[in-house]
Amino acid sequence: MTQMSLTNVTMQFGPFRALTDLSFGIERGEILGVAGPNGAGKSTLMNVCTGGLQATRGSVVFNGQDITGFKRHSRCGLGIAQTFQIPTLLSSVTVGENLLAGQIFGHEVRGAAMDIPLRDILYLTQLEDQLTLPASQADLLTRKRIMLGAALATGPEIIFMDEPLGGLNAQEIVEFLQVIRHVREELGITIVMVEHKTRALAEIADRILIINFGAFVMLDTPGVVLNDDHVVEIYLGKKHDA
Repeated sequence: MTQMSLTNVTMQFGPFRALTDLSFGIERGEILGVAGPNGAGKSTLMNVCTGGLQATRGSVVFNGQDITGFKRHSRCGLGIAQTFQIPTLLSSVTVGENLLAGQIFGHEVRGAAMDIPLRDILYLTQLEDQLTLPASQADLLTRKRIMLGAALATGPEIIFMDEPLGGLNAQEIVEFLQVIRHVREELGITIVMVEHKTRALAEIADRILIINFGAFVMLDTPGVVLNDDHVVEIYLGKKHDA
């Protein structure tokens, strides 16, 4: 079942067109990867979906409701969350207080409609033993877990993750991918990942969307997308690149 759909979405910044007539659907409960070369429009697309930007033309529909004109906090109230490439935390407080802040914000904009117990979030993000750790002292992987946990604490139905694997080493990538899998398996939350590490994306995504110059190129399973000669040569480089 389609949870979010974009229809003929165009995003214009003065004379520059970042997205052009982009149409596709996100299925409920899937992990959707979004890939493409630098400057393809991936971050713009994510912001159009989460409310950081409002499309110049076209429509964004979530759970049957047109949300094209909704701002970020209103979309969060509907169950749309986002994590960022550079972890955005409350560095002056503890890990536990960061999660609590997410829960409080979620209650303010959404109520308890999708309340996820903090103990479940701590378990899924593997933060049980770090509740009292000052967030400022957390390493990069832990910071990414905290940001994901705070997003989960808002009670989302869908989470958009902007390059969640950026800056992580090979072992940390394996660990964080497992966290993301568990979140989807245990909570049934839809996850959209913008990611440059295409091999890792292929391991976790149900489908991968390729865009270039802000336009739709391909949307299919990882096996089909990453073996398409056009995609491999022009957008992703060699098949065995990370």
